[in-house]
Amino acid sequence: MPTVKKKASAKSTVKKKAPAKVTRKTATPRRVVRKPVAVQTPKKRSMVGPMTAFVNFWRKYFDFVGRSTRSEFWFGFLFAFIVNFCFAKFIGGTTSLIVSAILFIPVMSLSIRRFRDAGISVWLYLIPVLCAYLIPIIRGSAWHTMMAFGYVSSGMAIYSLFFVIDTIFNIVVACLPTKK
Repeated sequence: MPTVKKKASAKSTVKKKAPAKVTRKTATPRRVVRKPVAVQTPKKRSMVGPMTAFVNFWRKYFDFVGRSTRSEFWFGFLFAFIVNFCFAKFIGGTTSLIVSAILFIPVMSLSIRRFRDAGISVWLYLIPVLCAYLIPIIRGSAWHTMMAFGYVSSGMAIYSLFFVIDTIFNIVVACLPTKK
């Protein structure tokens, strides 16, 4: 009978390597456990009530740096509007102008704080407001004379359009949510 040679299996022909020495470099690294980092979330400012807004309106008379929430802005603005309207409608004259001048600075500081809270540049508020008050002063008495006689010039029409656009822009910005 012919003899059949058995083929050596692959397992038997492969030499086994000796286990490598475990050294400090080849050892499995230790798992570093990190302590959880406390994430500081911004304070969620709650809605300001009408009395708090009224107090803040007068307390922050010259505060042009901070921020004001939507509710603080609208309650303060509503107060200033009602006072101005009542003085203009029922008393009028010089007293109404004095009250408007007294309320001008806190309303301006309130608006600037609201613009800052909404993340809009303060200059987008200041430039139109300053122009709205400086143009009639620069134009002088001729401006008021034309208005008294019902004469409307193209300059006055452009000024009025500018005033309306600026007012709409300010209302939109006042409605924007707080920028985080």
